[in-house]
Amino acid sequence: MMTRLDDRPWKLLRAGGMGRLSAMIRIARLLTPDSDAAFPAWQGMQYIRDMASGRGKLSPLDNARYGKTDWTSAKAVLAPTV
Repeated sequence: MMTRLDDRPWKLLRAGGMGRLSAMIRIARLLTPDSDAAFPAWQGMQYIRDMASGRGKLSPLDNARYGKTDWTSAKAVLAPTV
C-alpha cells in the first residue's frame, strides 16, 4: 500500500520477537534507572510488547456501546501522510 501511495519501495522489517523485545526493555531500564522522564522509552516498549502478546486484552469488550461504525481503509488513513 505505501509503495503505491509514495512511489518508493517499502517493505516489512522484522525487528525480532517477544524475547528480543523483553531483553531490549531490560537493557533500556538498566541504562536509565533514575530517569525523570514522565514516559521513559522502555515504558513505551513494554506497552507494545504487552499489546502484541495479548496481555493487554480487555475482557469483556463492549463495542456495541458506540453504535455502528464504518471501517476506514488503510489507504484512506495513510494517504494524507504521504
